[in-house]
Amino acid sequence: MAKDWYSPYTVTKFTKPMVKWLIPWLPTLRGGNYPRNPKESGYVDGGGKPTFKPGGKQEIPAGIAAELDVRIQRAGVDGLLLEFLYAFEPDDELFVEEHLAQCLNMETKEVSQRIRNALFFVSGADRKKNSYNQYVRDNQAYLKK
Repeated sequence: MAKDWYSPYTVTKFTKPMVKWLIPWLPTLRGGNYPRNPKESGYVDGGGKPTFKPGGKQEIPAGIAAELDVRIQRAGVDGLLLEFLYAFEPDDELFVEEHLAQCLNMETKEVSQRIRNALFFVSGADRKKNSYNQYVRDNQAYLKK
């Protein structure tokens, strides 16, 4: 992936790479914890004014997980395929897609397309207003590329 970590305060747009990165962290996020930045130095600067934010520190990660869960659920079975594919950060996505296709008695191309459609539906700054099926129908030409 292009980036190994996203700040919890930047997770508002749900870009495609961000969604792929967040999915394996969903259990942690649901528990109210956010993954630590692997590039942190461990140094804590004692200077400056303390900052206070309303709510508990678990609210942001839990909110991110809740939003992503709703988006995935709205995509139905295709959302589950998306979540399954990226739940463990596979090295070989094509192998997993081929395995899913074999288990579901589908063509690999169809599984790949359904996962891609779900990723496009789940991604974006705002939730899609239409149902997943309507979104796919309305964006057929765009999603086929």
